[in-house]
Amino acid sequence: MCAVKYRATNSPYHIAILGRSGVGKSSLCNLIRNLSPDHEDSSAVGVIETTQVPTCYKLFENVFIWDVPGVATPSIAKDDYCKLIDINRYDMFLILSRGRFTEIDLWLSDIVRDRFSKTLFFIRTGIDEELRNHRRDYPTNFDSTEVLNTIRHNCLTNLETNLSLYLINTKDKTKYDFPKLIDDIMVYINHERDNSMLTLIKDDPQQQIVQSTLSLTNPTLQTAKTIAIKWARFGLISYLYDRYTT
Repeated sequence: MCAVKYRATNSPYHIAILGRSGVGKSSLCNLIRNLSPDHEDSSAVGVIETTQVPTCYKLFENVFIWDVPGVATPSIAKDDYCKLIDINRYDMFLILSRGRFTEIDLWLSDIVRDRFSKTLFFIRTGIDEELRNHRRDYPTNFDSTEVLNTIRHNCLTNLETNLSLYLINTKDKTKYDFPKLIDDIMVYINHERDNSMLTLIKDDPQQQIVQSTLSLTNPTLQTAKTIAIKWARFGLISYLYDRYTT
């Protein structure tokens, strides 16, 4: 069975930061919020897993960012992850990866992109460390641009699609792609909050996604919305009407 999710215009907007444990999710959350790790309202960071449950922070009016636990850890199995973090809650996903591309990175991207058809930004962290290691290993022919291009190519090849890809340092907002990441996030937020969204969430990832921007002046899409609600009443599909109370 599929589920229809409807988000009304100007509803609260929720952004989730996903990824393996230790890739810098909490650090990115703090950087986006302009907070140092020792601030009383910051997201906890450390050398061990620090985020145990999804934690919500207000980014600005009616927009919230969630620091989400890492996937595939001893305490959080991959099979339970979507249910644990309540994945239907979020409108946008920032998926973080660090070091070599893994099966978990691809799995997270596929879940968000193919099953839930949500806005997705793929972010590669630890870039300073990668450049530092490469400079140490190849001191005579080190080329930072070449290393960055290699990282980009590797990520996009493994993702098998032209996702939005950003290379960042979670401790410095001035370096690499971080300024562009923030600009692009704001563009998507402003666009999606100004439009009602009707999304068909698939139980089977092979099914075709149906996602439409609903306009008050578009009778066809309004009719589709009405039909979806009626189907839900008869149990043909489940209907999630999200006004997101926080």
